[in-house]
Amino acid sequence: MARVTVKLDRAHLMARMRNGKEKAGAALCMQILDDCRSFIPHDQGALEDSGRIEKINGEFSVTWNTVYAAYQYYGCWPDGSHQITKHDTSINANATTRWAEAAKKRYGKDWEKVFAAEHNKGGATR
Repeated sequence: MARVTVKLDRAHLMARMRNGKEKAGAALCMQILDDCRSFIPHDQGALEDSGRIEKINGEFSVTWNTVYAAYQYYGCWPDGSHQITKHDTSINANATTRWAEAAKKRYGKDWEKVFAAEHNKGGATR
């Protein structure tokens, strides 16, 4: 009777899973940033160009950092005043408030695939 012994290098496996998650998070954020560009209101490119990927509390995040990014995203000042009723769509036909939600609605399934594909690759190889 033959015997089979399987040894698991737990440290290597855990490192590979962490690295896979790290790479998948970065790839996902790059895709989100790219897909959101088609929904961001155009104002001389400043808002589109302010998008960046940051790590906040160990997690990847996509942010837009201009003085008026929150106003354009939520469509009003924090107190609810100065509401945006319509964006100029002459340059960007898809321009809208809450552009990340619009992009998620259109590309969300693709984002899941991007994350899964990168995560499944894992990180380090042996």
